[in-house]
Amino acid sequence: MLNERERLAQILVLFGRHGVKGLAGLLGIGQGREEPLENARPEAVVALMRDLGPVAVKFGQLLAMRSDLLEPEWTAALSTLQDRLPPLPFESLRPIVEEAVGAPLGSAFLAFDEVALAAASIAQVHAATLTDGREVIVKIRRPGIERQVDADLRILRRLARMAQRRLPTLARLRPDELLRHLGENLAREMDLGAEARSSESIGAFLATIGVRTAGFEWELTGRRVNIQQRLRGVPASDLEAARRADVPLPAMAHSYAQAVLRMIVINGEFHADPHPGNVYFLEEGSLAFIDFGSVGTLRPQRREELVRLGLAVAINDTASVVDVLMAWAGDPAVDRRGLEHDIVEIIGPLRDVPLGQIDLVEVFRRVFTLLRHHHLALPPDLALVLRTLLTAESFVRRMDPAFHIASELGPLAAELMRERASPQRLKAEGVRLLGALGRAALSTPGLVGQLERFARTGTVPVSLPSNDLERLRSGRHGRRDADPNVLPAALAVSAAILYSSEPRLAAVAAAAGFVLVVVNWLRRR
Repeated sequence: MLNERERLAQILVLFGRHGVKGLAGLLGIGQGREEPLENARPEAVVALMRDLGPVAVKFGQLLAMRSDLLEPEWTAALSTLQDRLPPLPFESLRPIVEEAVGAPLGSAFLAFDEVALAAASIAQVHAATLTDGREVIVKIRRPGIERQVDADLRILRRLARMAQRRLPTLARLRPDELLRHLGENLAREMDLGAEARSSESIGAFLATIGVRTAGFEWELTGRRVNIQQRLRGVPASDLEAARRADVPLPAMAHSYAQAVLRMIVINGEFHADPHPGNVYFLEEGSLAFIDFGSVGTLRPQRREELVRLGLAVAINDTASVVDVLMAWAGDPAVDRRGLEHDIVEIIGPLRDVPLGQIDLVEVFRRVFTLLRHHHLALPPDLALVLRTLLTAESFVRRMDPAFHIASELGPLAAELMRERASPQRLKAEGVRLLGALGRAALSTPGLVGQLERFARTGTVPVSLPSNDLERLRSGRHGRRDADPNVLPAALAVSAAILYSSEPRLAAVAAAAGFVLVVVNWLRRR
């Protein structure tokens, strides 16, 4: 294995080979003349990443889905990166398989095809038959890949830190967050047992809507090898073969769209790479997903935020849409008025359009352009969700050009609303509300101290963060999207002012403000 200094020297040679020495100088790792970042050609950078190996390729694939950060010409070029490599000779992998099954190959398998079906940077797959006659797929991790990935990740983090120091504009890309996300994804992909667990977990959910996943041989599956059922059918990547086999593509488009949306919104754990190569039309007429190496997780809080965003868009509540986007971006200082105006330009025309006629791809394109313009970035988990939805939208259009994945959102939204109004949900909300009230009660001494200070000095100290001041400045009297917290705040200040002269009126104002706070809290939930 190369040490870090030797690997950096190798990287510099590759920079020169692909004609991007100026980029190396800009990053501070070369002696060549620095060139502006704008002069870098996307095609040359993509070719460089391809030669740098699996970590750079995976990083490029991660960046390809970040239309909120990169211009279209960059995401288009990066999306051409394919994680494919020539297969290794099977003899170099035989010891890994035999160690995993605990026996010579001939004792564990009736047949084993030593010619790989496919090979990628992390693993390659072979067809085999178990001694009981069942057909399986054997996925084997490449030897030494873990050390190589760890070394290249360290170098990539070092380069990112150097680049950020020299180019402050790169800070908006959040390189540390992107690389942490990349590291987590790679660690997961290198654990082939994790793929098996995800397939079983998500597969149990998909089975409830009639979608299949492969079963695994658990006693033979571990970090370096997994053995899974071989599913027979037509690969969705070959739609012509599917049409010749009379596969009902419109029905399959509906099943596929439902599976993707329900994995994300209902299950919270989803197949994050549902491209046609990972989908099969099975012989018995059902749909199947394979290869759960890339999986996304959406925490309940994120799912709630997505629901709130969807409801805000549905009722044209521009301020709430901006609130959610700002929270996702970490509440940066932005031109809120301009952002609200641009949001209106996007969601306004959708007001009277049926869900089934909304072009999600076009909506996402405009939203990504808006985010880049206002220097807002999505968290990686949400970027993964949007990439998954765009992949799904593109694929269903190929299966059925008349199909719009947005048409599936209506029934799903109704189901979510029923879930939100269920007795179990209301009980949980009540428990959270009681907790919030308890925390408010614990802060009462501080409030009493503020009132006592007013009685003594006759002044009320008031402070407003700059972001909140901007929100107040952008609000207009009578607007539906005015900040709902303004009135409770005004009532609280009024109660403090009236406390010494009109305590009963102050109590009424304080009670009214408290009720409004609770109502607003419930509305946000």
